[in-house]
Amino acid sequence: MYDIKDFSEEQKHRIAIMRDEYVFKQFFIQNIAMLEQYAFSIIKDACHAEDVASEVFWEIWNMGSKLTQIKSVSAYLYRATKNKCLNLLRNKIVRYEPVEVHSNTLVDDLSPEALLISVEKTSEIERAIDQLPPKTKEAFLLVKDCRMTYKQAAEAMGIAVKTVDRHIQIAVAKLYFLLKEKK
Repeated sequence: MYDIKDFSEEQKHRIAIMRDEYVFKQFFIQNIAMLEQYAFSIIKDACHAEDVASEVFWEIWNMGSKLTQIKSVSAYLYRATKNKCLNLLRNKIVRYEPVEVHSNTLVDDLSPEALLISVEKTSEIERAIDQLPPKTKEAFLLVKDCRMTYKQAAEAMGIAVKTVDRHIQIAVAKLYFLLKEKK
């Protein structure tokens, strides 16, 4: 079986009443791997096992003074972990699998026709952006293309953040109008 260390009465008191994070952290570090292994033995999913173990420890920390009433903390950890795992299984957990597992089954659903339409739409958008006033275009590209914040764009352009905001509003309105016209 998994060897989870139990609390001494002193440790329980320091965690439950005095809220001693150091003592709790030591207990957590000593036992988290064992609790994760125990959870994994039930649900066979490493991600969920880690979540379950963390949740159980989180509950222990948040028990406060109720923790002193528990006779065997290790038995409580086992029982709480088992119950959480069974609840996950009952609710038919979704298993996370790395993308590499399915890499050969991924399908590129873009046909040549879809790619051509996509290229046409992209060039339409680029032409519309080119029609924007220079400062508005610059602000729009910094925020939307370079993914800068309004503040970063304002600093790069040497203008106020509110001015960048106004440029973005103008750009969105004009682009909407220009692209709507093309339909």
